[in-house]
Amino acid sequence: MPWNQCRLALLVTVLCSACERPPVAWNDPIEVSAPAASSRLVVDESGRTRFVSDVVQPRSRPAAARMCPDSFRTAIGQHDLFGVWWSVRPDSSAILYAAVSDDSGETWQAPLEVDTADVSSRGCRRPAPSIAAVADTVHIAYSMVAKEGTGVFFAHSMERGTMFHSPVAVEYGDRLVATSVAGDGSEVAVAYEEPSGSTAEVHLALSHTLGHIFDSRTTASRSSDEAVAPLVGIAGRRVAVSWLDRRRMTTDSSASRRLVRVGTMQ
Repeated sequence: MPWNQCRLALLVTVLCSACERPPVAWNDPIEVSAPAASSRLVVDESGRTRFVSDVVQPRSRPAAARMCPDSFRTAIGQHDLFGVWWSVRPDSSAILYAAVSDDSGETWQAPLEVDTADVSSRGCRRPAPSIAAVADTVHIAYSMVAKEGTGVFFAHSMERGTMFHSPVAVEYGDRLVATSVAGDGSEVAVAYEEPSGSTAEVHLALSHTLGHIFDSRTTASRSSDEAVAPLVGIAGRRVAVSWLDRRRMTTDSSASRRLVRVGTMQ
């Protein structure tokens, strides 16, 4: 689909959803101490949240030519460790790869191409992808420049990371942005920095079909914040989003504060 048609389709979706009740009923955000950089946000069905530092630092990384080392991310599944990263082509565009390890990162299976559609010339100067594993299902969210436009995209595998479904667009925009992804059964949540305009916001896209279609979008952050660096968690009908207020960030990460907002999907 041409880029302008994709933008129009997303605009129609947003306008139609505006006529209905918001997809999430949000509570007021609370401020918490910033967790470790590798932490993920977890929420339970009662709405309680916590940060979990269970990211594995594997002994080895997949054998991948021209890997962007800072883009490598991992997630623990029921049986395996999953990894995702960008590798740069000679023309400075990139391919998104994923790989599976069944021995906690001692060895890795051959990498799989998740998305080859990037046409930028940014090399490794791009946001890292985000990854989440729910049992043997792998969810990946990322931002790239495709032929049809710049945007946030999503891909998933239900086969223990051995085959990925065709990626889908979450939202198109003007710039590359940070993402976060979480899943619970058929529910998938992608949080991302708003990719258009001059306002720093964190948006949330929801899928009730395991990520095949993202049928609702909403703003998660407050208008009073310059929201960046999103994290997301989901459990049942509960969803939680966290962000940093860019105006209050410090060079000392331990002194930074995060805002966490919990909502109920309607």
